[in-house]
Amino acid sequence: MEKVSEKPNSETQSPPNHQMDADDDDENVKQLKECSSLYLSLQDCLVDSNRDWKSCQKHVQALKACHERKMKK
Repeated sequence: MEKVSEKPNSETQSPPNHQMDADDDDENVKQLKECSSLYLSLQDCLVDSNRDWKSCQKHVQALKACHERKMKK
């Protein structure tokens, strides 16, 4: 039997928190165009804060402002 050595967790690179969401909703994220990075930052914040919207209000407000600017164009 061949022994497979595993890398310690510190060396393992995990994808960004939003990676799975972005893969699933890739078309929806693309539709956000210039606001997509703000949306993904909000998703990261929500994952990091255990879905605590109150702690992510800075991200929510930035995404809202971007969307409002886009609608005025």
